[in-house]
Amino acid sequence: MKTKILESWYSLCRDATRQRIVVISLSIFCALIYFVSAATFNNNIVAPAALQSASRYEIPVGFRAVAMQSAGPIPTLQSGDHVDVIIDSAIVLEQVLVIDIVEQSGRQATIVLAVPVANSAMIANAAALGVVSLVLVG
Repeated sequence: MKTKILESWYSLCRDATRQRIVVISLSIFCALIYFVSAATFNNNIVAPAALQSASRYEIPVGFRAVAMQSAGPIPTLQSGDHVDVIIDSAIVLEQVLVIDIVEQSGRQATIVLAVPVANSAMIANAAALGVVSLVLVG
C-alpha cells in the first residue's frame, strides 16, 4: 500500500510542469483550510465566559486556555466554576474560570482553565511539573 502511494506520487510529479501544478494545488488547499479555520475562530463577538455548549465555555478575550491533569484529589468541578490556583502553598491566581473538564476512563481528569495572558506561561509550566493545586471558590 505504501509503495503504491509513493509510486503514484512520483508518477504525478515526474516533470517540472506537473510539480508546479501539484505545489500550487497544495498551496491553494492549505490556504483554503487556513481561511476556513480563521473565519470559524475569528468572530469578534466573544463575550467573556460565553456558554458555547452544555459543558464548555469559550475563552474570554485576553486569556489563554491552560490544560492540566489532576495530580491528586480535586474538588467536584463543573464548567463555569471558579477556582484559586495554588503553587508551592501560595495562591497565585484567584477566581480562575474553569472552561472544561475532560474525564477519560482509566486516566486522571484534565481540567482546562482560562488564565490571564501574563500568567499563562507560569501556570502551564507549573502544571507540567505537577505542582499546581486547585481550590474551589464558593
